[in-house]
Amino acid sequence: MKSLYLKQLDVAKEKQNNSERLVYLTSVLRSLLQTSVVCSFEITKNLTPSDEIDLAELTNRFCKPSDGLPLEILNTLIPIIRAYAATDYLQGWFEPTRVINLPVSKQLTTWVEFRNKRPGHGVLDETNTTEWVNKTEKIIIDCLTVFSKILPKISTDDTLLPLKHFHELKITAPLYYKQNAIVILGIIVRKGIWKLKGQLLSFQNADEFTLTLDEDNIFNTTGMKPAGKYNLTEIISNGKNYSFFHNIPIRQTDTFEGRKAELQQLQEWIDDEDSRYCLVYGDGGYGKTTLVLEMLNLFLESHYDFNEPLPTIVSYHTAKVTRWTEQGLVHLTGANPAMEECLRELVRCFHPVLGSEWYTITGRQLIDKTVGVLKKENLTRNDVLLIIDNTETLATNSQEVKDLGIFLKQIGKMIGRIIITSRRREFIEATPIAIEGLSEIEGVNLMRRLADEFSARPIQQAGEPKLRKVSTQLMHKPLLLEALVKYVARGSSGIDVAIDSIFKKSNEDLLEFLYEDAWQRMNQLQKEVFLILIHLSSPLDQNTISRTCQEVGIQHTEFQEGLEETHFSVLTDYGRTYTIELVDLSKRFFLQQFSKLENEKKQNIRSIAEIVDSYAAERERIDKEYKTDRIAEAFRSEYAKAAKIYADKGEITNAIEMYKLAIEDDPVNSSLHDRFSWLLLNKTSDYEYAKKISEKAFQLDDKNCDAIVGLALVHYRLCNISEGDKYIDLAQHNGRSRSFCMLRKAIARYYQSKKEDILDNKIELLETSLSLLEQAERMNTKTKGYDAKNKSDIQRYQQLTRARLTTEKANRTRTMKVS
Repeated sequence: MKSLYLKQLDVAKEKQNNSERLVYLTSVLRSLLQTSVVCSFEITKNLTPSDEIDLAELTNRFCKPSDGLPLEILNTLIPIIRAYAATDYLQGWFEPTRVINLPVSKQLTTWVEFRNKRPGHGVLDETNTTEWVNKTEKIIIDCLTVFSKILPKISTDDTLLPLKHFHELKITAPLYYKQNAIVILGIIVRKGIWKLKGQLLSFQNADEFTLTLDEDNIFNTTGMKPAGKYNLTEIISNGKNYSFFHNIPIRQTDTFEGRKAELQQLQEWIDDEDSRYCLVYGDGGYGKTTLVLEMLNLFLESHYDFNEPLPTIVSYHTAKVTRWTEQGLVHLTGANPAMEECLRELVRCFHPVLGSEWYTITGRQLIDKTVGVLKKENLTRNDVLLIIDNTETLATNSQEVKDLGIFLKQIGKMIGRIIITSRRREFIEATPIAIEGLSEIEGVNLMRRLADEFSARPIQQAGEPKLRKVSTQLMHKPLLLEALVKYVARGSSGIDVAIDSIFKKSNEDLLEFLYEDAWQRMNQLQKEVFLILIHLSSPLDQNTISRTCQEVGIQHTEFQEGLEETHFSVLTDYGRTYTIELVDLSKRFFLQQFSKLENEKKQNIRSIAEIVDSYAAERERIDKEYKTDRIAEAFRSEYAKAAKIYADKGEITNAIEMYKLAIEDDPVNSSLHDRFSWLLLNKTSDYEYAKKISEKAFQLDDKNCDAIVGLALVHYRLCNISEGDKYIDLAQHNGRSRSFCMLRKAIARYYQSKKEDILDNKIELLETSLSLLEQAERMNTKTKGYDAKNKSDIQRYQQLTRARLTTEKANRTRTMKVS
């Protein structure tokens, strides 16, 4: 981006009129300062402790930017970043350097004072204009020098590359649009949807635009509402105050168009006490979930007057087992059957943490138990409204569909009323609300509203007949209409060109448009991963995809962003891992992109595919040995398997209960005791109990290397270094590498030093730790498997230990001087 600002600096220099020149230089400096602030926000959030600065207060103020605010924000953040991330961060901001004679912060303070006094609230004369043209130009040049390391570079496919000097940190906020730097006009949130309003930094065409931000953006400090959390909300209906508990998600869009008849049908159904079931069904992309969430959020905002009695609990449950986000694959329901999880979700309104008994029963038993909870709370089936979203995922064959229908019918009779969304007509007698395409005029209105929102000029300028035709071509699907508007807003082509080159008359070609659109937004490495995947003979699972990303040089989560963009992969969730299957259309599309490559690039992709296939075959062989050894041995009983599932889901209390039952059932299983001890050590603070279990694992099999290492780690956690060393040495005699053992000894001393009060003891422990790490590094000669992980840990703790050792030695020196 530095070159973009230099280019705009040249544009300003070409202006003969000093007033024009000063105005544009001010815009360039404004954009440059905003960019540096956003990058500093990202660096602070990801690389510094969260309790060091109230980042929320700063980002909230930046949502309404002013020219003086970046100076204030950077003055606050730079010392924090220098303390925790980079000691030379923005060198030249506070202090002079060989290149910067006057610190940039002082220059900007003078500039802000000038901006407020003359252009902002006073008179700008010719003398001041001439003086500040030269001063502003110098400030920009000095800022570019100081900010050079935090200004992201731009790849050949117009995406921001990670910051090389800050652990390859990826800047997620938009700083570059339509091949231009930007000026941020404001960050707004409406109905839960975050948007950035800005202008292009361009003297010829400073177009305004709007970009939708991910919910997990740098400006959103509230975070996502935890799953299963119920809120108590007060509303007004028919002039009366009511309160109820709910876990209703926020809207999916703040640009909701049409669907008045469908909203009216939903409202009428809620008032129809005799109807227990409502089915909202229709093809994908028509907005079933969007419709239901719009109605529910309007309900929360007191827009409706419903007949009494109103529900006391509104429980929302989605049948999706996974979803793709920016932090990667998120597991929503774990390994439990999603069909029955909706009842557990309801009971969490009263008991946020459910006991193990809720997971050991299913079907009618679970329904009866739920009814019992409702009765205990003096609630009836008329007090509960359930929303079950995406039920088509719960049943895949005819028998499963019938079973699902029976289950839903029982819930409606005994638990509460139900709103169901599905792509199919479920096997249940329900009030049907069919969701089809928007009407022509609704499609036109939606496109116009989105065009105003995202500054899509060709659509803003188009007449109604043209937009009606476009809406018809896209089957009046809101999803596709929104995709078209955003596509036109991003590009420079008109509607006709977009339709002629992208949209065809068949559904298949319409789907292909979504690939093309997503393909343009992917970076080159994401594209390369897709092209490799279509050449793999191995299953596309988490391991093969991760290895492919490693070979290409891209983070797994970054590829997952690209995977989400396609919308056309079949995902199967197995709890701790997943597999995907690219549908035939996507395979053909990626093969088409592959055919456009040069022969050398094609051969490189095929070579990587062969490497990944070899890796997958080797991993499969190792996994079989591993499972038949450690895992199969530890989790051979049903209780043990249940404990593992709970642990994988993060339900530690339930996992501990199941481990206890498993040990009663299989009391002489050393591997089982070892796994239980590991859970207690890493997921709880009950280290004495972990020690007891670990000692039992060792007692049962004193040759079990995992149990020996586990016992050593327990002693280390209890600050008993000598006992920990004894068992680590024993682990070495039983097969663990010397490098691994040295690493564990070093880590133990590193953390022990933090608990020491005597400064000399701290330093001695850190010096010993560093010596052990150096020995471990020399002995670690392998680069695959667990040895590679050990090497990574060695290097990380070397950095941590050296840093702390330097700090403590400096503390000792200062103490001696004071004495």
